[in-house]
Amino acid sequence: MIALGALFLLQVGGAVAPAGAPAAPVTVPIRLGVTVNPDTVTVGDRFTVLVRVRAPAGSTIEFPVATDSAAKVELAADAAVGEPRLLPAAPGAPREMEQIAGYRMQAWDVDSQPLGLGPIIVRSGIAERTIPLASYTVFVRSVLPADTTLHVPKPARGVLAFAYPWWLKWLLLALGILLAALLAWLLWRAYKRWKNRPVHPAALAQREFFRIEKLGLPDKNEGALHVALMVDVMRNYLAARVDGVRASQTSSELVDAVRASGALDGEWTKGLAELLHQSDLAKFAAWRVDAARARELGADARAVVERVESGFVDQEKRKAA
Repeated sequence: MIALGALFLLQVGGAVAPAGAPAAPVTVPIRLGVTVNPDTVTVGDRFTVLVRVRAPAGSTIEFPVATDSAAKVELAADAAVGEPRLLPAAPGAPREMEQIAGYRMQAWDVDSQPLGLGPIIVRSGIAERTIPLASYTVFVRSVLPADTTLHVPKPARGVLAFAYPWWLKWLLLALGILLAALLAWLLWRAYKRWKNRPVHPAALAQREFFRIEKLGLPDKNEGALHVALMVDVMRNYLAARVDGVRASQTSSELVDAVRASGALDGEWTKGLAELLHQSDLAKFAAWRVDAARARELGADARAVVERVESGFVDQEKRKAA
């Protein structure tokens, strides 16, 4: 037993490095396989690269995910890294795992081009191995005729930019100003048509009555002017609505024309004649009209318009029925 213990201590002492000495590198059995398909391409063609790594079970494999910035080969898509897979092992042999990464790449120069992939890092326990991939290449053949095989193609172009002549922006600006002016002209025409649209005689008369009453002429000792203006509005309305009536007719001619048309009954015709007579006195005989009488005559003029318009509305309703 003493001899066996001494032998065990000798073996452990031989495995441990003396203090201060550098640790010996750990050797990890790793197998690598790289397949380039196809191995010969033309400029711009895509090809695939499969990298297969076998390492002891439980290892961590880190594949490169980008190419060197100085390389003439670049990734056309992100790397596809498969899940690690345990491999069957013979009795007594250590278990192994396998992991595969796929790359879709493009080459932009002729002749043999390195893949530009960085190294693979395999970690197994406390050991770490770096497997370089710099020696793997793809052959890129030229698509030019045989006499120009030494021609170096131009580098890849950037994003296509739209180039336009210097005068185009001024033309677009002029067209914009022209369209804006045309739109303004069309809007002005629409506004003028809306402003000058036909207004019903009754609505126009009521609007003019309201405007004259807002002036407050009777309170300013202008009762005669108030009566004259209100009666003129009534005259214009009758000329627009009653057949045979014109605004230029005298008072007696206007009453006769209204009677002949049958637009007013006898009672309102008599009231119309008296209203026109009072208006003539105010306009032509310098008849002074007090404020109360002026408002009364103005209300009579408004009542004539409302009476006539009501008669026309009833007549149209009967025709529709």
